[in-house]
Amino acid sequence: MTGTLPEFLQGIDECPSRKPLPKLAYFIMNNNQFHGKIPDWLVRLDNLVVTTLAHNFLEGPIPISIGLLPNLAFLILKGNKLNGTLPDSLGQLSKFSRLDVSFNQLTGMVTEDHFLMLTKLEVVALSSNSLTLNVSDNWIPPFQISFLHMGSCVLGPSFPPWLESQNKVRHLDFSNASIFGFIPIWFWDISSRLRVLNMSHNELQGWLPNPIHAGYSYRAIDLSFNLLEGSIPVIISGVNLLDLSHNRFSGAIPINICQPMHYVQFLSLSHNQLHGEIQLSLGEMSGVTVIDLSGNNLTGRIPPNLANCPFLFVLDLGNNSLFGTIPNSLGQLPLLRSLHLNDNHFSGDLPLSLRNLSMLETMDLGNNRLSGIIPTWFGEGFPFLRILILRSNAFSGELSSNLSKLGSLQVFDLSKNDFDCGYCKRVILSAKEKPQQQLLVQRLF
Repeated sequence: MTGTLPEFLQGIDECPSRKPLPKLAYFIMNNNQFHGKIPDWLVRLDNLVVTTLAHNFLEGPIPISIGLLPNLAFLILKGNKLNGTLPDSLGQLSKFSRLDVSFNQLTGMVTEDHFLMLTKLEVVALSSNSLTLNVSDNWIPPFQISFLHMGSCVLGPSFPPWLESQNKVRHLDFSNASIFGFIPIWFWDISSRLRVLNMSHNELQGWLPNPIHAGYSYRAIDLSFNLLEGSIPVIISGVNLLDLSHNRFSGAIPINICQPMHYVQFLSLSHNQLHGEIQLSLGEMSGVTVIDLSGNNLTGRIPPNLANCPFLFVLDLGNNSLFGTIPNSLGQLPLLRSLHLNDNHFSGDLPLSLRNLSMLETMDLGNNRLSGIIPTWFGEGFPFLRILILRSNAFSGELSSNLSKLGSLQVFDLSKNDFDCGYCKRVILSAKEKPQQQLLVQRLF
């Protein structure tokens, strides 16, 4: 549906109450293409319990008079273009339990007045606006929240002390919230019931407790892009997503970083200061789709039992100090789309088993010590390969004309090797003659 919210609903001459739709309790218009402002008649529907206008193109302010709707419990306005401030009249809605205004263009302060009488509030989603929470240090909210998403709101500079009073939180998003300093000890007491924790993109400091005991509640932990240090903790939980990337963690990767391991679907420890070998236990993550350990100081060889991760889409081990040959077992990952082994010390020939990775879109093996020729099968089994980087190795010989069959190739970097460059040029020219193939980068020297 398109246009503004239906004007015929404003026709109140025939209504005995002189108000439109006097018995309407549920007004649900999600996922349409309505534009314009929220109309005045909407805030005159005294029996309204649920209003959801999510994912439209509504603009302008949220009407201040919305706080006069005595029965309103749900207000879902996410994914519009609403601007202005969040009306503090919302704090008068004693039956209010769910507020979602995320992904709009709201600005200004959110104060204690916004929550004054909201004793039944369970869900608050203010993410992706430009709101600032301004409450006193000793504020105790009148509610017990279960779903709290305030990503991209200003909550800092210190860790919000009022959160200590919240014992029922299941989903917590404080990402990009201008929070500085240490995570208080009491937080790990109230976090035992969390299923989703996202405090990424802040400046949190200090060590995490080790282990983190969370029963089987946690499903996602994202503490990436902070200043956390110390050793990587063991997570005693059935966690699906663990992202501790872009911090200052050091030491070795724990043998069983998540217990049990088979629940893990996404693991990123990239861009820390980790050292030691990649643990064999990572091969126990039978359901994992992403493993990113790039940008550390890891040494040793790639564990062959990573072949036990049949659903792996992304394997990024780049920018470490790994050595040895590329194991044949990597060819047993049938769904692999992105393989990054760049900037290590790998040597030897390319294993024949790589030809089985028919779903590959990106292969970066640059800046290693790989040698030998580029096999002829390279141009035969990679219909989706868009990025191929083999630069700064010791490959030699002539390039197979089969490489010109890589019809999806967009980035092709063979620089700083020992190829027969005259023949290389002929292969590249042959590839460029194909209309479906537009090389964005071609580096041979």
